Amino acid sequence: MDDTQNDNPEEGGKRPRSLSTLCILTFIFTGLSSLSSIMTPLMADVIKEIILSSPDYDQETISASLKVIQAGWPYYLTTLLFTLGSMSGAILMWRLRKIGFHFYAFSNLALLFLPMLFLDVTISWYAIFFAMSFICFYAFHLKFMK
Repeated sequence: MDDTQNDNPEEGGKRPRSLSTLCILTFIFTGLSSLSSIMTPLMADVIKEIILSSPDYDQETISASLKVIQAGWPYYLTTLLFTLGSMSGAILMWRLRKIGFHFYAFSNLALLFLPMLFLDVTISWYAIFFAMSFICFYAFHLKFMK
């Protein structure tokens, strides 16, 4: 079974299916993250009421959640900028351009540190694992890119 597909037939480039899958997952995640970066500041009051009325949260979780929800436009616009950088990197890697990996890696590393820099919130180990896994998976595919 052939694990590659044509990207640009005129260039003869072949993109592995695993790279296509990574890019598609990135398109989904960055699309949702972009939407969240726009909608969260607009809906902050509604989200705050939902969090405060939920009996499932302890005081520490409520405090951390409210800090993020009420971060404001500067935080969310910066997040949107780096999310779009991540998406641009994935688009370039879809086209088998090595520079896309650098856009993607830089943007995702910046996104890891934004909550700490803007909100004084510790970095989630889950976020570190997730971001580093995708960066490593993409790095594995650098040999297919120009």
